[in-house]
Amino acid sequence: MIMRPATPEEIKRFYREEWNKKDLPDFITHTLSLREFGFDLDGSGPSHRYNQFLTLEQLEEFLRVRAPYSAYASVALYENPRKREGWLKADLVFDIDAKDLPVKPCGCPKGQVCYKCIEQAKQVALEFADVLRRDLGFRQIVFVYSGRGFHIRVLDEFAMRLEHNERQQLVSYVTGAVVPTDLSLALGYSKVFRERAAKLLRLMNEEKLREVVKRRAFKNLLRFKDQIVQYLLEGRVDDILSLEGIGAGTLEALLTGLARINSEFTDGKVTVDTKRILRLPSSLHSGVSRKCMVIKNLDSFTPDDAVPRFLLEAGGKDAQH
Repeated sequence: MIMRPATPEEIKRFYREEWNKKDLPDFITHTLSLREFGFDLDGSGPSHRYNQFLTLEQLEEFLRVRAPYSAYASVALYENPRKREGWLKADLVFDIDAKDLPVKPCGCPKGQVCYKCIEQAKQVALEFADVLRRDLGFRQIVFVYSGRGFHIRVLDEFAMRLEHNERQQLVSYVTGAVVPTDLSLALGYSKVFRERAAKLLRLMNEEKLREVVKRRAFKNLLRFKDQIVQYLLEGRVDDILSLEGIGAGTLEALLTGLARINSEFTDGKVTVDTKRILRLPSSLHSGVSRKCMVIKNLDSFTPDDAVPRFLLEAGGKDAQH
């Protein structure tokens, strides 16, 4: 199904006929009165802030009556959400937006989104979650489809107590945003970086490669690209330096460039901001006519699983062939 903006009438219909409080996830319903809610009422931005709902029925009434263009809830829990006072803790969040992916083999321009780049964003989310589980020991990980990408929400108590600097370090670790001092280590961050760098290098086209290395070294990198990918995965840094025309300076420039681009696969400001508001799961992303929703099985998920009824019933004119 095509992605297109919802009309004001379709938004009203969604909240009047389709939205159901049962679609709210437990991590929202169990903390409802502790979260700040924000709304974009007309498409101009989330300016309607500092709202608190004590019951699901109050939230339901607001959504049905106001039919907002977008609905949001805070990642933070507060003693007094109406004033954002008494911060208690906050979900640890990673935001992967398909329209902002730094490398998009689908050819979709940055700022736009298609099914292929959403699939790529899904794979990034799966890879990030694997690091969060394997290396950092987090267990309560929830995936949310946001309409144009994915939110990873980590709800372990330890994660929710982390402060700004600790969250920033986690972003760097999970994304592979810093070149490690020892690239050869079999486990830990060295392995994370090599995996992220190798996958990125495999995706990069000639134009993107030109952004990270000098012209003289570019042809050699392009020539040995597949071998460098394999050597990175295996931690064989010395073998990379043995390739013709690949010196220490070229390798350093390549790794530094890969680290920088890796950092752009998620919006780090979202992770470190413990007072951020995010799209409310169960709400409508009116810009693309998709439901924001918790995903039980991310591997098999497609955006068609989140199509609202009004789009399905629109008929052939909205079908994408």
